[in-house]
Amino acid sequence: MKKFLFILLLLAFSAVSGCGSIEKEAGAALENQLVYASESEFAGLNPILQETNTDALLFRGLMRFDAENKPALDIAESYHVSKDELTYSFKLREDIKFHDGTQLTAGDVIFTIKSILDDSNASFLKSDFIAVDSMEKKDDFHLEIRLKYPFAPFIDKMTVPILPRHLLEGTDMRNSDYNVQPVGTGPYKFGEWNRGNNLTLVADEGFYGTKPSIEKVIFKFIPDSNNRALQLKSGEVDIALLDPIQAENMEDVSSLSIHKVDTADYRGILYNMNNDLWKDLKVRKAFNYAIDRTRVVDGILRGSGIEAYSPLQKHEYVNENIEKYAYDIAKAEDLLDQAGWQEAEDGWRYKNGEKLEFSLTAPASDTIRVNMANYAAESFKSIGADVKVEALDWSAIKIEDTDAFIIAWGSPYDADHHTHILFHTGQSTASSAGYNYGDYSNSEVDKLLEKGRVTIDGTERKRIYSKLQEELAEDPPFNFIAYVDAIYGINSNLEGVSERTLGHHGSGFLWNVEEWKWNDR
Repeated sequence: MKKFLFILLLLAFSAVSGCGSIEKEAGAALENQLVYASESEFAGLNPILQETNTDALLFRGLMRFDAENKPALDIAESYHVSKDELTYSFKLREDIKFHDGTQLTAGDVIFTIKSILDDSNASFLKSDFIAVDSMEKKDDFHLEIRLKYPFAPFIDKMTVPILPRHLLEGTDMRNSDYNVQPVGTGPYKFGEWNRGNNLTLVADEGFYGTKPSIEKVIFKFIPDSNNRALQLKSGEVDIALLDPIQAENMEDVSSLSIHKVDTADYRGILYNMNNDLWKDLKVRKAFNYAIDRTRVVDGILRGSGIEAYSPLQKHEYVNENIEKYAYDIAKAEDLLDQAGWQEAEDGWRYKNGEKLEFSLTAPASDTIRVNMANYAAESFKSIGADVKVEALDWSAIKIEDTDAFIIAWGSPYDADHHTHILFHTGQSTASSAGYNYGDYSNSEVDKLLEKGRVTIDGTERKRIYSKLQEELAEDPPFNFIAYVDAIYGINSNLEGVSERTLGHHGSGFLWNVEEWKWNDR
């Protein structure tokens, strides 16, 4: 009898613990909040010092990318461009206030751009504003920005979040408390940051645009991919980025809806040019030929992506007539032979007594990147390369110090975005706050990137960026592997989720979260 009662109690306990999400929906925990499973914790929240997926919630710019990824008016009520493409005149809305109630004015816009250009702040956005020659505040709601030369992506760049001058002027921005307690003009304002656990943003009732329906957005820091998926399934979080296998396993979970979004987001192997191995063009090309991208897409991505060959593959300026490095082991081996790397009896290649080996690093929190690294390492054995995979926590990764790294980049915006900052010599992390982690340098690439920025005619710009893609294929900084779809699992009771083509890490998925709402609370 006791055994029977014990079994009944065990079954009852199992039923309760197995219905955690149901109990959450039926009980007092039905708060009007959205819990997002964040892959990692942010270093800071100042948008001119680092990019995070909180930017669209906390901040706004004069312009804002719309559902088609085109810059549309936001804080700016209107703007005018002179015939010579050098002078931009902006009229600001007069109903914009920072979260502390202070009026946003033209002075804040000018301060933001000056802060980006200030070398002491080491902003990663500096190269986006180097064309600025002068700025003039006409009155509180009118300003004029004059450029040194025509700059094609300038209106795109004016989506930059506006900072509050009254809180930051005269401070050491790099070490300011503002970076962990920011004040912006977005639909949500800073609430609380529990280090190592979560960040809470609270709806701003004074927001000038669509008033948020959801009162709180909580970014819960969950580095482990499997843990993120488990917490999504249990209802502990409401939205999480999933890998393809996790998504397949959750397709029948009635409490969730799966959103598979096309992206401009690619994965590849960054070659660190400070490693003597990668200074040999033949070696880089050999490793490009040694990846079977079809198997990566079909296997690791389960068909949720396409093979990659260009950083502008999803852009209107795509050049499809470039070297795509189709899988060709014979060609890879021939190139290594030409480069002096000879195969020994042990199966590995050597040159001047040195073994062909390197470490390939990937962030441990990203299962797709780790799987790609492991697949690449195994594939490279076939050409005699001994590759060690290092799956590390982000806190232990300094990309510019790795031999090679599984990168994740991409952008659905202007062709200048995530090209100049990645491949221009001046964007090396050794000389600037740019993202050229591999210290790649090619004078022809530099010229094309510079020319693409100052060319206004669309036909000519397409020719320039087509040539850029040819140069990057001929002298590869990366081993492009695949474009990935962003797959999100979302609580099925959420309404208003509006998908758009996404860029780097699918970071734009929360772009219109102020329009989301719960249909059960």
